[in-house]
Amino acid sequence: MKNAEITLWERKRLLLENIEDVISFDDLSIYLITKFGNLLIEGSELHITTLDVQSGKMMVEGLICSILYNDKDSKKKDGFFSKILK
Repeated sequence: MKNAEITLWERKRLLLENIEDVISFDDLSIYLITKFGNLLIEGSELHITTLDVQSGKMMVEGLICSILYNDKDSKKKDGFFSKILK
């Protein structure tokens, strides 16, 4: 099993690996599903600058205030990419 890798540079740029789906996003929060649980990123002026679904990598820019794993079952909901790929 791959490791959950999260790299944060000066609270302004965030690299995430093992992303499975994006549930929701706006300029204040990004909620996504990873192989290790649901993840909530909160901040301001957040932008997803890179998203590669094949490799599971995502780059976020903006002011990152918190990164929180949340184990609630959101797989029942359709994620952003599930809606697009239907």
